[in-house]
Amino acid sequence: MRSILAGLLLLLPCLLGGCTKFWYQEGKTYQQCREDLSRCRLEASRYSDVERTHGLGSYETKFVESCMQEKGYQLLPEKQLPIRVKRESSPVFGIPGVAGKID
Repeated sequence: MRSILAGLLLLLPCLLGGCTKFWYQEGKTYQQCREDLSRCRLEASRYSDVERTHGLGSYETKFVESCMQEKGYQLLPEKQLPIRVKRESSPVFGIPGVAGKID
């Protein structure tokens, strides 16, 4: 019981403070970011058994992070994003969202 409570207390600031991170690259549009992330996820699925596991595991997550960084993206918390960019959070907690300028 204590470990559950400790975990919740550690998670609470994250939920209240906005720990959501976003893939962002200066000058890229929101749509370009979404497409690049989709390509990286598709490429990751070619190297692993995502169909069997029904989701991204640690290998796939590392692969996508590396792929996005190779394309010039940074993983930024929401508070570091410019004010005038469109944001889309991931529906899955802990998975980064995307951000970019509007076309």
